[in-house]
Order: sequence, then C-alpha cells, then structure tokens
Amino acid sequence: MSNQTQSVSESPPNNEKSHRSNLWRLTLAQALSGANSVVVFATGAIVGSMLAPTPLLATLPISIFVVGMVACVFPVGELARKYGRRSAFMVGTGSGILTGVLAVIALLTGSFGLYCLSTFFGGAYAAVTLTFRFCRYRWFT
Repeated sequence: MSNQTQSVSESPPNNEKSHRSNLWRLTLAQALSGANSVVVFATGAIVGSMLAPTPLLATLPISIFVVGMVACVFPVGELARKYGRRSAFMVGTGSGILTGVLAVIALLTGSFGLYCLSTFFGGAYAAVTLTFRFCRYRWFT
C-alpha cells in the first residue's frame, strides 16, 4: 500500500519508540495466537469425544475450526480494506476472546454444539492472526 492510498487512520507513526512498541505488540500477539491453533488441534478431538453424542463426531470441532478459518478469510480481508488493519485485528481479537469464553461455557455445561461454535470462532481468530506476519509493524497504531 503506498503512502498516497493510506487513509489518515492508517498513517504510520513517525518515531522509533512507537515502531518498536508496535513491533513488540505484533510479535506477542502472533505468539499468543499461535497457541490457539495448537490447543484446538491438540485437544479438539479429546474434548470432542467427551462431549459428542456419538464417537463419530469426536473430530468435528477440528473440522469446524478449519471451516471457520476458510469462511472468515475473505470477510476479514474486506473489513481490513474498508476500515483498516487495526479494525480487522480488533475484530479478530474479539473473536479469539469469544472462542475462549464459549469453550469454557461449553465445557462447564457439557454442550457439544457450543464447543463446535467456539471452534468456529477460533478459526475466525486464526484467519485474522495469520495475517499478522504480513503487516508492516508501523501501520499498526
């Protein structure tokens, strides 16, 4: 994106301290978000087998995670194009928070459907966070 096409809300900060701060925030955010996929893939089938009404559905949460990623890639890209990367990152972060809240409620109530919904939002979160590596850190203000 050239400087001519950047919106005012995405204009990069000019000082080195701000650049470093943004770089560290993006680094930390990507490291933490990487745990999202690992946790879902490592525990999704185990939790799924505990909550599923039939053993045949034990790996459905993992599949729904992938579907959530695929379903949200283009809408998140459009959101970033229209409103800026920061907005897309905040929506993704909200989706990550929703993932954790729904998963905890699903485990406490024993709801397989709610757990599957939480993994869908986990996929949406992953769709956003996988784009962190392409972001020029100074654009994230």
